[in-house]
Amino acid sequence: MGTDWPGPGQAGIGRAGIGGTGLGARRAAGRVVAVVAAMVLALAACGGEETNGLQDASAAEVGTRSVDALNSAGSVHVVGTAQDPSAEGSTRYDLVLSGSSARGTITSGSVVTEIVKVADDTYTKGSRAYYESIGEGDAADLLADKWVRLPAEDAEQYRLFTIEGFAMAIGEYVAALDGKVTTEDLAGRQAVAAGSAEGTRLWAANTGDPVPLRLDMLNGEQGRMEFSDYGTKVSITAPAGAVDLASLS
Repeated sequence: MGTDWPGPGQAGIGRAGIGGTGLGARRAAGRVVAVVAAMVLALAACGGEETNGLQDASAAEVGTRSVDALNSAGSVHVVGTAQDPSAEGSTRYDLVLSGSSARGTITSGSVVTEIVKVADDTYTKGSRAYYESIGEGDAADLLADKWVRLPAEDAEQYRLFTIEGFAMAIGEYVAALDGKVTTEDLAGRQAVAAGSAEGTRLWAANTGDPVPLRLDMLNGEQGRMEFSDYGTKVSITAPAGAVDLASLS
């Protein structure tokens, strides 16, 4: 019974000689090189995006650049919570902002209010529970579950529900950023984070425009804002059939 030697052209001892340098081995080696080259090209193509340099900025510059980027954004989706100074518990905001317009919901406890803001006109829609919660139970029969156009003095409380307004509000918090700038992954997106001694912490995009992605106020105890869907095309229009409160006074 003879030894089962590798056949011609196979690696080992055979017609190709030690090491398998025959035609078959050269073809196999060529295929390996081609596969490796393809993998290298694929990895290069899938490499991380070029950063916007925010990782090398100071904490103060991270804050300034993120506020400027938010101000320049065409639209953004903001979800946040804030401690309500007029009631126990917190208020939750879920808003889409586009320029000086906005639409979304405001939730305080179990009471949900819908809002649409188109430039200087502000509309809200609340349930009977909403009107009772603000001490206007008598108005519920007429206005509950209907869109209402607010008079200017009532609409004033929503004046910051614009991209510029949110940028201004954020600016007051991030002005105090002075801690170390670190790089992090936030929900699958490259980001930098910077904080302050007072507990403010900002996460901003480290690729593309340096827009804010998340803001914690007082270590999250005072509230949190999260920003997403920058630049998404949105349409915000005044609701049809709204009751004009100014005409009822």
